Amino acid sequence: MTPEGWKRIEIGKAGRVVTGSTPPTANRKYYNGAIPFASPADLNGQRYVKTTIKTLTEEGFSVSRPIPAGASLFVCIASIGKVAQAAVNLATNQQINAVIPKPETDADFLFYALLHRSKYIARLAGKQAVPLINKSQFSVETINLPPSQEQRKIAEILSTWDRAIETTEALLANARARKRALMQQLLTGKRRFPEFKGQKWREVRLGDVGSISSAGVDKKSNQNEPEVRLLNFLDVFRREFIHDHELDHAVTAPNVKVRKCNVRRGDVFFTPSSETRDEIAIPAVAAEDMPGVCYSYHIVRFRLQEDWDTNFRAFIFQTDDFRRQAYRLGDGSGQRYVISQDTFRKMTVCVPRREEQKRIGEVLRSASDEIGRLESDIEKLRSEKKALMQQLLTGKRRVKVKTAQSIPIQQRRRPMPNEKNYWTQQRPDGKWESKREGAGRAGKVADTQAEAWEYSKRQATDKKGEAFLKGRDGKIRERNTYGKDPYPPKG
Repeated sequence: MTPEGWKRIEIGKAGRVVTGSTPPTANRKYYNGAIPFASPADLNGQRYVKTTIKTLTEEGFSVSRPIPAGASLFVCIASIGKVAQAAVNLATNQQINAVIPKPETDADFLFYALLHRSKYIARLAGKQAVPLINKSQFSVETINLPPSQEQRKIAEILSTWDRAIETTEALLANARARKRALMQQLLTGKRRFPEFKGQKWREVRLGDVGSISSAGVDKKSNQNEPEVRLLNFLDVFRREFIHDHELDHAVTAPNVKVRKCNVRRGDVFFTPSSETRDEIAIPAVAAEDMPGVCYSYHIVRFRLQEDWDTNFRAFIFQTDDFRRQAYRLGDGSGQRYVISQDTFRKMTVCVPRREEQKRIGEVLRSASDEIGRLESDIEKLRSEKKALMQQLLTGKRRVKVKTAQSIPIQQRRRPMPNEKNYWTQQRPDGKWESKREGAGRAGKVADTQAEAWEYSKRQATDKKGEAFLKGRDGKIRERNTYGKDPYPPKG
């Protein structure tokens, strides 16, 4: 049911649908320029496409199908349903349909409307060797379209969540970088706590300080065997610390396996095999004793005979040195790489005394906890945004907008005369231009934003007009008024 005052409109009527094209790859003059050339690989979960793996020259851009900043990008071949928004003028390959909004359609609202419909549209492709939604099919799919002011308000609300997610993701990236730096300093002895300076570390082989075992429990059920919960490959691969309440995969095992493959606090588990060398010997530590839990056939258990700090155990096997050993010692043919039990026993780490281990472990555990909190915050924000999209984009929850009549006349925005205004914006070739409003050609083209912006401000000053600066995302970042503003802000 279409909400009151809204209309159900085809995508092709809300905007102009443009299927991308690929300039001939044999012509080298078309590629490796400054203009982004988007493919599905460049739609990586971020809202805006600003940079791309491949780029075009101006000559290549001239034979492509140009897409303006603000247009929505929708993958319609293979990985159907990936959605993003062009942050700059760009081109796309033929796997992407761009939707250039019409005047009555807000660009940001259109992006969110397509994102909301993406999973439904993806299902229309059915099960094919190469899933495909052609331009005609895509164009006739429909979205809800409220009046323009309501579109803008909805987009502003959802953009607030996007900015919060983006800010938290930046904090998460910084937290991960800080932790990585701390690990490289503290776990190599390059940075020491004052009270431990002068104390030597010792290099140990894993086989000399603990026992390595594998041949765990299979994923099967037998009514004549006791039930156990299984510690799986992904439980190790995705975590640094493993907790009992996280494990719920029920299987059965013979009594001898239940005794042999148990899990105790401080046990270190490794992934012994993977399709790439980078993913072998990934560690995780049991944070507590786990009665009724057995490790699976696909992981290796390292049970220490020495009293190492539990937190320290989680991080010492993540050092660059240990990762290089795993990379070098992995045996495989290119499709699967494996580290044997004997090889694990020969691998080495350098360890300090337990008191220093504890201090190192506390610092790194704190860094890990911060990362966990930020990851949880991001997940919560994404969940809230998803629920809000469902309400706002279906009209189940309506927003209040001010009509022109409800806004005092002195607060209404009126454009200055066109010939007095100057706009600074990025060109498709990556350079920056200053253009008088309404002019067909730029008054100045510069290599930097600062140079073009200064020119716009000088011209607007002379004309007693306004200077506008657009960012790379196409949105106005700065506005300077040099003439008399007939409707200045109050206060």
